Amino acid sequence: MLHSTTFVIPCIKNSNFIILDKYKKEYVTLSEALENRERLSRSLSNHREPEFLKDAFEKYLSLLPDLGRVVEKSQTISDTNLQYQWQSSLCANGKFYSGSFFAFEVAMALTAYAILKLSVAEQNFASEEEQEINQVSRYLCEAAGIFEYLQDNILPECIIQASIPTPPDIHPNAAAFMNRLALGLAQEKVIHKAQLRCSSEMTLLKLCNAAVQLFTQAIAKVTCVQGCEPVASTILKFAEFHLLLSKAMFCFYLGKVSDMKMEHGLKVTCLRYCCEILKKEQIQKLLGKFSFTKLTYSQQALSTEAYQLYQQYQRQNSIVYHEKEPDWSTIGYEPERLLVKSIPFMLSDNDRTITISQRLQNLRIQEPKKQNMSIDQSNSKDNQEVKRKSRSSRSRRVVETCTE
Repeated sequence: MLHSTTFVIPCIKNSNFIILDKYKKEYVTLSEALENRERLSRSLSNHREPEFLKDAFEKYLSLLPDLGRVVEKSQTISDTNLQYQWQSSLCANGKFYSGSFFAFEVAMALTAYAILKLSVAEQNFASEEEQEINQVSRYLCEAAGIFEYLQDNILPECIIQASIPTPPDIHPNAAAFMNRLALGLAQEKVIHKAQLRCSSEMTLLKLCNAAVQLFTQAIAKVTCVQGCEPVASTILKFAEFHLLLSKAMFCFYLGKVSDMKMEHGLKVTCLRYCCEILKKEQIQKLLGKFSFTKLTYSQQALSTEAYQLYQQYQRQNSIVYHEKEPDWSTIGYEPERLLVKSIPFMLSDNDRTITISQRLQNLRIQEPKKQNMSIDQSNSKDNQEVKRKSRSSRSRRVVETCTE
């Protein structure tokens, strides 16, 4: 795992984020949102601890729908100056990008929140404790859920309104890339836990195949990110490293499964290909470029064990079995076994839990309901007045008749 420099939490600026004072007085939630945004900005600039940042993010995100409602009304005022400024989470240039539309603020805030979860997971990625492995997997799946929500709900509209230069944070394919990357890392933790529990080689083979598919999909998605600034090379090389490592593990376990099935030529081919991947110049450059933290025992021992098994299998086949070694391109893969999925992104709203989109929808629905209620109330008042007048007129007629 890379040494806590892969996912860098960005900073935000408040200097150009101005809303008229009359809206602060009209909406208490607006002043709350602005105060929490300033608190979040200071926390990010001062590099506060992850738990403090997590709390600051969640408080601000819970107020975003109300802030959006006020911003929508304030946009009709010509002298209102609205600019949202964020440092990119996925770019390496450290530039600040600005946007005058509210979807930009939502997209950048959620991307930074997801990156925070990836950073926290990265710190304990190599842990051997099952409880910490489960916690890391949860952080990764939560981050994947945020990126999936961005890809489906926020970014399609955001990329249309964005101006050049555009950060990759608001590109749907970049969110899809980060979603697959987070799920691939979570699948690696499932493999790690299965290794600690001494699961069968067939089970580990299927788990590794699923990880390979996720990392392959991630690399394919990032190549489709066009029309914006490129994703940081650190993150790309990080994904590339884990793809190669997952392929090597897949070949290793396919060789061991082939040995159990007495397919001696196939097992030699698998272990040879595993050793070739681990000795590739490409992966050696990645190992030399970055400083790595303590890797899990299975990853540390993979290269040594694969080379020893390759020599053993090759000697057995050349002396005893004499089976033909098939070409790697002709080998059929075992079915994958994917055991991770995105955790849907949710925000707490008092005593209930709903998504941001539901909250925004509720806010849009509230206005017509209030108007209808006021109309119904006025109609009921009119009806009561008509009934009162009719009763009074009837009583007058009765009195006149009695008088006559």
